[in-house]
Amino acid sequence: MERLPAHSLILAIDDDDMVRLMLQDILQREAFEVICAATGRQGLELVSEKRPNLVLLDVMLPDTNGFDCLQTIRNMPGNAMLPVVMLTGMDDLDSVNKAFQLGATDFIAKPINWPTLPHRLRYLLRAVATLEELAKSEAELRKAQKIAQLGSWDWCVATDNMQWSEEVFNILGVSRHTFEHKRHDLFKSVHPSEVGKLQQAIELCLRSKHNFRLELPITHGNGANHVVHIQGEAILEGQRVTHIHGTVQDITERRHIEERVRFLSYYDPLTGLPNRTLYKEILAQAMAYCNRHGTVLSTLFISIDRFKRINETLGPKIGDQVLKMFADRVVAELRDCDYISTNADYELAGMTVSRLGGNEFTVLLNHIQDTRDSVKVAKRIFHAMQQAFTVDHTELFVGINIGIAVYPGDGQDEDSFIKNGEFAMNHASEHGHNNYQFFSKSLNVAAFHKLAMENSLRRAIERNELQLYYQAKINLRRQKVIGCEALIRWQHPELGLIAPSQFIPIAEDSGLIAQISDWVLEKASRQTLAWQQNGLCQGLVMAVNVSANQFRQYGFGNHVRELLSNIGLEASYLKLELTETILLDHIEETLVTLRDLQALGVKISIDDFGTGYSSLSYLKKLPISELKVDHCFIRDLPHNEDDMAITAAILALADALGLEVVAEGVENERQAKFLLDSGCEVVQGFLFNRPMPADEFAAFVRKFDSQLVLSSDV
Repeated sequence: MERLPAHSLILAIDDDDMVRLMLQDILQREAFEVICAATGRQGLELVSEKRPNLVLLDVMLPDTNGFDCLQTIRNMPGNAMLPVVMLTGMDDLDSVNKAFQLGATDFIAKPINWPTLPHRLRYLLRAVATLEELAKSEAELRKAQKIAQLGSWDWCVATDNMQWSEEVFNILGVSRHTFEHKRHDLFKSVHPSEVGKLQQAIELCLRSKHNFRLELPITHGNGANHVVHIQGEAILEGQRVTHIHGTVQDITERRHIEERVRFLSYYDPLTGLPNRTLYKEILAQAMAYCNRHGTVLSTLFISIDRFKRINETLGPKIGDQVLKMFADRVVAELRDCDYISTNADYELAGMTVSRLGGNEFTVLLNHIQDTRDSVKVAKRIFHAMQQAFTVDHTELFVGINIGIAVYPGDGQDEDSFIKNGEFAMNHASEHGHNNYQFFSKSLNVAAFHKLAMENSLRRAIERNELQLYYQAKINLRRQKVIGCEALIRWQHPELGLIAPSQFIPIAEDSGLIAQISDWVLEKASRQTLAWQQNGLCQGLVMAVNVSANQFRQYGFGNHVRELLSNIGLEASYLKLELTETILLDHIEETLVTLRDLQALGVKISIDDFGTGYSSLSYLKKLPISELKVDHCFIRDLPHNEDDMAITAAILALADALGLEVVAEGVENERQAKFLLDSGCEVVQGFLFNRPMPADEFAAFVRKFDSQLVLSSDV
């Protein structure tokens, strides 16, 4: 297949009119395009303007000689490979030699052999086209090698002649002036400690004809340390290795990327500690060592108490700084700890402390002699955390909880061991701040029970297993039911009726509490409207407990407005009970939501008043209508003087602020009489009724409102 332009353009520069006419006639009949020039100056102009594919150039021209014209053509940009054929006399050998020295492609002796001329020119054009393609391929190869930082080398065994591609010089940082074309040139940049490895690989390739691949450290010509990949392949003639051909590639950047990927895969980028993946690998090795040698290990599972509040209050940036400082403090405390030793089979000294994720860390103690050693380490960590963390000129104190798991005993493999350690840690957090707990099998049973309860609770709503019970609020002076509180119960198909104290904490931990709270609010509101439409419980105000998650949902006020509108219940018949903790946390956002509810007409009650950290300054600002005195202050009335004083103080405070008061937990007539005499008219408790289903409650209200329940001296 001919590699020729579609229409090859031939430029003939000759002062002989007949030669020019013959060239035009013969070559045009062979599908060439031909242009002619009678002088050197005219010819040079056509070379620059027309860019011919081949030039026929006479040695003798009227205004210059062909040699000067040839030099000028070669010096023009892009004409290095332009075929230039000199036309000279048959016996003019000096002209032929000089033409080749100056860069002529070929020569044709005059008189010209006209029949063979087209074939000869086609051959020249085809050869030049092939050379151009080869040059282009080599240029692309050099470019590709430069991009890939890949160079090639070839070593002749017999002559010890070494040849490098241009990129090898760049990769090794070697100057061509110092290149001796010998095998030892390949060793000069390799780190001295690794030269022997490369020499052995080449010798083995010569003897056994095995190809080789090596990754070696080198010192670049600029003094920087790099890593290269060198490979060699034996070239055979018969059974004898005549050459070794190979490549050199700079893989320094790839190594850095691989190291970064490994770091991100096995280490926590914030603290630099091993992450969960690496911890599991270390733990698996440590367990195997324990199995072989009969030793014991322990792990402390540490969580920072209420860390979420730091993130929510001060932002994740501050939270990250606390985590980093916490990790550094733990590592520093344990660095010289006598109870942490290392195994000679693998390094654990730098891997003892790990971050499993979030605010959870572990400390692996291998080769412990006694489980009491774990407690000693735990106490050291507790002590280290007593000092404040100073972040952005703010002092923060953090509490921690520690779960302790011991192997063998607390898990058959790393997954069960970690699971049990985290059970112990969560159990510790349930018992207060700065507490540690060892894992026990009872914790596992409790955890599985809790998980089973959570799974059942997720399906309880859709299966209509949740029910609302109602407890009356009684006005003692009027002897009338003026309201009630909606209380949730769970009618489990297997476990029977489950009290809120058993499943509400699970709902809060699992995130189901908001969904359940919304269900309670809607169900109670619909029940209130249904009683009104049936002529029952007229004027009764329904009280519904609101969870923190529900209250802090964006647009909670609008949600209540839409709910009441869809149901058709007037807002004045709904009272929302919130704890002091909910009201005083994020006070600015709380005020916005409370004012939305107040504008709607919904009443707000503070539940369990007096048990939290009340602030009178905030109490003045909050748009509330009622205080509920907690049952813990009512239980020992009227015999406990402290409870009497506290209850009287709450009643006086409510009176001063113009707030209604409800006393909950009233169980006997003496309590009711004391409260009424002290100015508290509304009570709630077992003295009058226990929480009951809707139908029973309606019947109770009808009966209570039609007769006196208390004796006449109350």
